Amino acid sequence: MVSQLSWYLARVGGLMSWWLLSATVVWGLLLYTRVLGPKAVPGRLLDLHRFLSALSLVFLCIHLVGLLADSWVDIGLVQILFPFTSDYRPVAVAWGVIALYLFAAVQATSLLKSRIPHRWWRYVHTSTFALFALSTVHALTAGTDEGTVRWTTLALTSIVAFLTIYRLLVGRRTSSPASAKPATMVGTAPPPVRREEPSARRVVVSALRHAADGVVAVELAAADGASLPAWEPGAHVDLVLPSGLVRSYSLCGDPADRDTYRVGVLDVPDGRGGSAEVHSLRAGQAIAIRGPRNRFPLVLANHYLFIAGGIGITPILPMVRAVAAAGREWRLIYGGRSRAAMAFVDELSALGGLVQLVPEDTDGLPDLAAALADTPPGAAVYACGPEPLLAALEKTMADFPDRHLHTERFGTARADRHPPGVGEFKVALRRTGRILPVPADRSLLEVIREAVPDAPSSCEEGFCGSCELRVLEGTPDHRDTVLAVRDRGRRDVIYPCVSRALSPILSVDL
Repeated sequence: MVSQLSWYLARVGGLMSWWLLSATVVWGLLLYTRVLGPKAVPGRLLDLHRFLSALSLVFLCIHLVGLLADSWVDIGLVQILFPFTSDYRPVAVAWGVIALYLFAAVQATSLLKSRIPHRWWRYVHTSTFALFALSTVHALTAGTDEGTVRWTTLALTSIVAFLTIYRLLVGRRTSSPASAKPATMVGTAPPPVRREEPSARRVVVSALRHAADGVVAVELAAADGASLPAWEPGAHVDLVLPSGLVRSYSLCGDPADRDTYRVGVLDVPDGRGGSAEVHSLRAGQAIAIRGPRNRFPLVLANHYLFIAGGIGITPILPMVRAVAAAGREWRLIYGGRSRAAMAFVDELSALGGLVQLVPEDTDGLPDLAAALADTPPGAAVYACGPEPLLAALEKTMADFPDRHLHTERFGTARADRHPPGVGEFKVALRRTGRILPVPADRSLLEVIREAVPDAPSSCEEGFCGSCELRVLEGTPDHRDTVLAVRDRGRRDVIYPCVSRALSPILSVDL
């Protein structure tokens, strides 16, 4: 009975693992070839790809456990680890053993994708084709369900072959203009290329309201009257202003209201012009937005401590509402220069006594240590505000290692955290084929714009994330405040407005 159960486990586990692996390959090709559409691949579709792969690994483990327990097949650990050592169909089993190692390599490099050069991940991931072929041959020759496997193999092989050929043809068509350059162009610099603008949505200013001294709340509605995209607390939108300036602001309205977005904007007299232009907008005026996107998501926790300073209340406000509606334990400490300069005070006061307002002109600075001491271990601490507040909070957090800090900055970090760059490096623009020097006195973004004039950006101070680029080779020197401290070792992304390179050449996906 035990042997029969083991045989069924090995059979079901093997078939399910192979089917799920095949589905993973097909789904990955659908995403890679853009058959599903020309737009950027949504994260949920990539998550499905990863889920199918992980589920395939689970059933593979069931398959292996069933084989080890099946006394009739009589396969031991040695036969599973070393090809051509099995007495039962040695060649057929060998294909499965080799596929097992390829599967392990693909899974390992996928987990380490942010820690290894992109080309390593790409090369190993390409071996998925060999993994699919070997596992298919193994399923056809080593198992007992040959009829089912044969027809499934025919269908899957046809789909994979079609998508592979489609990808090759599309890649050739895309690269043909570059290969057809006339001989007179040899040795000359390619002309600048225009990067396709991220999708923008036309909106109108439906209302402007005074939120505090120097702060205006801008309400936006879709120009065509349609519903606006859904968002979650912590999300931003980029405002494409009439002058062409692009500035990123936190959404601070109600996520359930799909008809209206609201942002709060502080007028910065010595800024770069974005806030002043927002304050000059008028009701009924048309602008555009991009997004929303969320680099400051609200994680699940049993207790929350929110700390906001000045205009940093804007991403915190919808978080507080969401946590209060969910019945979680929370507390908000909100500091500002004066009560008159603190935005949305009336809305916050309506939430009850868990909101502590700390105007600096009457109450001084917030007691961060006392606030943290009142939180239980495991509490999530969310903070947004000026750099001195966040720096003080990060220093205080060292005494509370069992609390989890999440921060967002609206300005550059301290100079001692990101020292000025020394020396020159080069940036290789993989798509255009250009290699450009980046002097010590120029930013990477400035140099990139020589070849890609419309390279997106917003804050240009390293905190909004609008200029994100994918790194293909090289080691970034992260100087932004978008990445958390634990992610400073990432080698697959860079924010070129402030970051540089630790390697002589940095290759990016442009």
